[in-house]
Amino acid sequence: MKSRRAVVVRYARALFGLKDSKCLETIKTMAAIDDERVRTFINDPTVSPESKANIVANSFGTGEECKKLLKVIFEHKRFQIFGDLYDISWKLWLRSNGKEHVILRVAQRLDENEKNEIIKVIKEIRKLDPIVEIVHDEELLAGVVIDFEDSVVDLSAAGALKKAASLMYGG
Repeated sequence: MKSRRAVVVRYARALFGLKDSKCLETIKTMAAIDDERVRTFINDPTVSPESKANIVANSFGTGEECKKLLKVIFEHKRFQIFGDLYDISWKLWLRSNGKEHVILRVAQRLDENEKNEIIKVIKEIRKLDPIVEIVHDEELLAGVVIDFEDSVVDLSAAGALKKAASLMYGG
């Protein structure tokens, strides 16, 4: 049996291959829907996967290829993957355009110069344009933690203290 992530990555590659931003937005919207009536409709076994795909595709004005992808998702009852599918597809799109989503967790608000300096360093290290999301983290004493897709750089005081404690106790 395939892992959920492997399945989602396969669908994400198919979605990415469509090169259809409207389809990507449809998937994003489907992931965010929490209306009980919509969930009931999506889970209704009396409505065919093709009908579900047609209704969703027509509601959002997507093309035939997107409709086919939606039909496959509904046929295999994989509606719970919409959120992960969007996230992975969006990251594939960013990568293909020389970009990367980066989360900066900061102890204090950054001024524009500080933010620009951090972005400049990220560009030099990663050779990609970062799409930066800044999150205020009250647990940090000072500094910044940079969350990349595949790694974390902890430049915070809390991180330095944890590292020092680990070294003191033989870690």
